[in-house]
Amino acid sequence: MTETTASLLAFPAREDDRLRLALRNLVAALEAQRIAVAALRGELSDLASSMQGLDTSLATYRAELDTTAATLHTAGDEARRLERTAEDWLSATRV
Repeated sequence: MTETTASLLAFPAREDDRLRLALRNLVAALEAQRIAVAALRGELSDLASSMQGLDTSLATYRAELDTTAATLHTAGDEARRLERTAEDWLSATRV
C-alpha cells in the first residue's frame, strides 16, 4: 500500500491577515517584476551594443567593397588599354 501525506494550507483567520498576505504577495510580485525589467534592460543594452558593432562591421565591409570596385574598374580599364596596345602591335606587324 502506498502512503500519502497531505499538507494543509493555512488560511488567514482574520480579514487583515488576508490583506497582509495579499500585500506581501504583491510586494513579491513587484520585486520579481523589477528584477525581470532590469534583466530586460540589460539584454536590450547588449543588443544595442551588438547592433552598433554590426553597423560598424557593415560600414567597413561597404568601404572595402567600394575600394574593390574601384580597383576592379581601374584594372578593367588597364586591361582594355593593354588589349588595344596589343591589337595595334598586331596590326602593325601585318602590314
